[in-house]
Amino acid sequence: MPDPKPAADFLRDILHQAGRSKSRSAYNRALDDILAPAQRPHCQVVGCRGGRLVIEVDAAPLFAEFSGFRREEIRARINQLLPEQPIAQLTFRLGGTGHV
Repeated sequence: MPDPKPAADFLRDILHQAGRSKSRSAYNRALDDILAPAQRPHCQVVGCRGGRLVIEVDAAPLFAEFSGFRREEIRARINQLLPEQPIAQLTFRLGGTGHV
């Protein structure tokens, strides 16, 4: 049986997760402003770390459009809307978002 984890470790983990969740919320709000209302339900921010933002898209045509033609436009608009949280790399992945 492993040793119990100190309470300070739990608190640090909770605060770290809350910070990530807050960051994802800001990026999701930016996507609300950038994407068309018909497109938005098909996209979900799944990760943001070290200047890299990952967005999961659940529709193959949208994935092709975003990753092939609109990646830089979307990245630039996110950076305009969130200058305090700029992203250097925007990645799209195809999959079921689970929220749809």
